[in-house]
Amino acid sequence: MPSRLVSRGTKVLAGAIVVVAAGAVGQFLSTRLLARGDEESDTFTRVAILSGQELDSRSTALRSASALAVMGGVEIDLRGATLGPGTPTLSLTAVMGGVEVRLPRGWKVHVENRKAMGEVETRLTEPSELPEDAPTLLVITNNWFGGIEIRQDR
Repeated sequence: MPSRLVSRGTKVLAGAIVVVAAGAVGQFLSTRLLARGDEESDTFTRVAILSGQELDSRSTALRSASALAVMGGVEIDLRGATLGPGTPTLSLTAVMGGVEVRLPRGWKVHVENRKAMGEVETRLTEPSELPEDAPTLLVITNNWFGGIEIRQDR
């Protein structure tokens, strides 16, 4: 009986070490190898693997951005950003994780959902309520067993 307890305790300890190590590797990959750009960048990427990432963008000509959450979460606030020429693109992917995006009022937002078994929630101003020449952002979502929320100040 005592050998079973030791064996079971060893397995639990080994499992805990694997989880902690996976979290540390995920955090390292998210912040050191995969993330690109900063608050001032016109293009950026945020990645959260078993971790969390936040970005409050102050871009003066946002062209493209992306976020990937794998069993983690990404929060992006674009209320301090200005869109660049053309139609900038924001690509959001959630795999058993979540992505939350906050947008300023005054932008037209077109969302293309490419989801599979996930939730995409939008709270956006209707394009008909905005001027015809309002800046336009294209948001492309990919979602597997996760959640994506895109909301705009009203």
